[in-house]
Amino acid sequence: MITVTGAHCRLPFSAEPLDPTAAFDAFYSGKANYLICNEPESSDTFKTLREIAKKHRRTFSHVGILQLNNRSLILTDSFVHPEPDIPTLSKIVSNAAFVAGKTGIDMPRIAVLSAVEVVSLQMESAVPASVMEAMGNRNQFGAGIRVEGPLSMDVALSPEAAREKHVNTPVAGKADILVGHRATVSQGIFKTLKLFGKPDSLISVITDGENLFPLPLKIMSPEEIRTTLSFCGIHQ
Repeated sequence: MITVTGAHCRLPFSAEPLDPTAAFDAFYSGKANYLICNEPESSDTFKTLREIAKKHRRTFSHVGILQLNNRSLILTDSFVHPEPDIPTLSKIVSNAAFVAGKTGIDMPRIAVLSAVEVVSLQMESAVPASVMEAMGNRNQFGAGIRVEGPLSMDVALSPEAAREKHVNTPVAGKADILVGHRATVSQGIFKTLKLFGKPDSLISVITDGENLFPLPLKIMSPEEIRTTLSFCGIHQ
């Protein structure tokens, strides 16, 4: 059984939308096999998702997967948590590693973004990034999962930039996952890459670290929505 919340984007099949709370209750109670979060991108939507996650003692986060220049790039959290605290950010990192595993990347290289590559107490993004790296060094996200931060976006993605800035680390220039400390950061990168990077494909999901819930977006093509559904195991 497939449960759908909302009617934000056109799905490749018809379904009667349910209230999000009732839909997630049905999923977590085993009454539904799949759930599609077909809600508009709004503060009310994501506030509701945070409340639902808290009710079920989970942490939701949004993960986007873009196929760019023959590589997969995973980006999080663009929507659910506007200003995550450090415990929530650690769950966001863990959720992203789970999604990476679903793409076949079992030991992802994760870059927690900032504007610089040094820990500066005056820079808001640098401190939580450094905490995530410390947790990663102690295998708190899983053995073999490398987390580094703070890293600027160019150093995270470009081997040339990493060499020029003398950042010689396992993640620098080779990041599989980009993590923003604020949703505005991740969302800005996500939508810029979608609109101007012209990715070959785009997948958009909400995850709790154990399950995948498709989140169709207005900027997605019908083919990208179908790809997202297929990635989450939903076939019609």
